[in-house]
Parts: sequence; C-alpha cells; structure tokens
Amino acid sequence: MSTGDSDRGGATIGVESMVDRVISTGKAVVKQVGAEHVRRFIENQPDVTGQVTIENVRGSGGVGASSGLILFSATYDADSGPVTRDLVLRHAPGSDQRLFFEYDLVRQFTVQRALQGTGVPVPRPLWLDAQGEWLGVPGYVMEFCPGVAPHPSAFMRGPLAEASSADRARMIDETMSALVKIHTADIKGRGLESFQMNAPGDSPMRRCVNWYWKTWEWVRVPQYERLVPIHRWLLDHAPNGEPELMHGDSTLHNYLFHERRLVAIVDWEMSALGRAEADIALQCVGNELFAAPKDSGALQPPTDAEWIALYRRAGGRPMQDFQYFKKFAAYMIVVAVSALQRNMTPEMAAAQEPLLRPLWKLLEN
Repeated sequence: MSTGDSDRGGATIGVESMVDRVISTGKAVVKQVGAEHVRRFIENQPDVTGQVTIENVRGSGGVGASSGLILFSATYDADSGPVTRDLVLRHAPGSDQRLFFEYDLVRQFTVQRALQGTGVPVPRPLWLDAQGEWLGVPGYVMEFCPGVAPHPSAFMRGPLAEASSADRARMIDETMSALVKIHTADIKGRGLESFQMNAPGDSPMRRCVNWYWKTWEWVRVPQYERLVPIHRWLLDHAPNGEPELMHGDSTLHNYLFHERRLVAIVDWEMSALGRAEADIALQCVGNELFAAPKDSGALQPPTDAEWIALYRRAGGRPMQDFQYFKKFAAYMIVVAVSALQRNMTPEMAAAQEPLLRPLWKLLEN
C-alpha cells in the first residue's frame, strides 16, 4: 500500500503514516478530564479515606483512538493503610465527533471484573463512575500494567517486530493462549449470559452486526449506500452456534507486553457474546492490512492458515465459517475508519483510501 514514495521503504512508511493519522484523529476529539475531577472521584469511593493526591498525570501515548485514557499515580489511605499506586482512567470521549454511536463504560467495567481469576491478563477495575457524576463523563479507574502495546502495524514497529524470532513466537503463543481462555470462559458462571451488544437481532452475532450499523447510520458518510447490501448479507448469513465471549477488539495493538511477556489485554468496549472466529479473523485482516509490502524486505506476519494453526496449537477449537468472519472484520474496520474520516480534512481523508481499498474488496467479493 505505497503512497507514492520512491524509496524501497516508502510503502512501509506510508502504511505506518496512515495508521498514525487515524489514531491521532481519534484522540483529537476526546474530551479532556482534569486531575481534579479524578481526585474527587477517588476521594468519594467507600474504600478510600482522607485526602487523595494525584501526581504524574500523563496521556496514553499511541494507545486508544476511541476513548479517553489518563495514566496517573494516586496516594491515599485505604483499609490497609497509606498506599501509592499507578492507575489508569478510561472514560467516554464526551464528544459528538466520537468514533462510535455509543460508549457503555459499565459493560467494559463488568467484563474486566468478570474475567478476574480466569487466567486472562486483564487490568483489575477498581471504581466506576457510571453516569459521570464526578468525572463529567462516564469512566472507571483500573490498575496500571507496565506494558508496551504493539503499533497497529505490529510486525513493522513495536515489541513484536523488535523481538527475536524465538521471543516473538512465545509472545504470539501467549496471545493465543489468552484468547482461548477468553473464548472458553464460563459465561454463566461469570455472570455474562446476557452480555450482548445493545442492538436488535435474534442472535449475538446479528446484534454485533447491527451495533456497528447504528454507528454507520449515525455518521452517514458519503459511502453510506455502498455498505447497505453488505450489512444485509452479514445479517442473512450470520452463522449459528453456541455463543462465546469475544474480546471484540482483538487487533494486536490491544495486547500489552513487558519484557517480552504478555501482561495485559485492554480495550474491552467491543467485547460481547459472539463467536471466537470474530477475534481471530480481525487479527488476520489486521495482520494483512497493516503489513509491509512483500517486496520491502521487512518482516511479514504469518498467513491466515499459520495464524489459525497457532490458535489451534494453543488449545483453540477449529475455525468455522471463517470467510464470513473475515468480511465481518472488514466491515468493523470500514465503519470505524470511515467514522473517523468525518474529523479529517478532505486531503487527510483521501490519504486513507489505500487503507480502505482492500477492505472494500474483501467485502464486495
């Protein structure tokens, strides 16, 4: 996906530049929540006594294009005595130019809490401001995990790309093992039997399809009509099967590594009941979409068959209806990137077309 650079690495730089612009556009429209709001929120928690001190407030770097993320340190008195800990606030974007039609922070808090003790590396959620009483927007505070997220072009930049072959293989194995734990979670035992997307539909997958469609109808971009038959096809051909818990946003950008080990899975806003294939397909589409050109000499991601085999080796079940789920993954990305294009200049939006072109091809073939 070269953007016209004539040097050998130009196409690789073009892919990374397009992705970086998409992420930065998402961040630019997120409402800012001040440290004083965070301090008052924590002070009003039942397990916190006395004054709270907030320090070392900082942004999230390259992580998170759709919600607000604030990293900080808090000192306060708890039942066990004075504590100082590193924490993260995740909050709704609070903007009409947001990425998705709705943000349900309660659902994110719920699934992270439900997965504690399952072996899935999920930051422990601590306090929820469901209505934005203290923060001004809905949000929650969770424990901080000292990890680094791969760039969306995960095999070109970041911890996976920079690791040795042996370390990279182990990091991917840990990612697959974590996904298997998510997909095999005891839904009823964890209180997630009703954990479906807030959208119409007679099955979890149809509800997922329609949840993205709510955003598509809301943004009404010039390409609106082009996606209408694809939406209909995804509803008509949605596979049956027992519902499984999905991460929902399984691109490698949301898997944090520390010292070449997987330490946390983040961004649970699209988590819902659905099918395991949706997570694996989104990774496969992302791997291919954000890969360096094959003639660039740069590291290439595994093929779809290799990726599925890695999932199976980690204990995952066989994939079924995989082409359907690849179309669903392309549909998800088209909705998200197109929604963000509303906040770009016409020139910036036009520059993203090479990113969308292979997705439309997948959807329309």
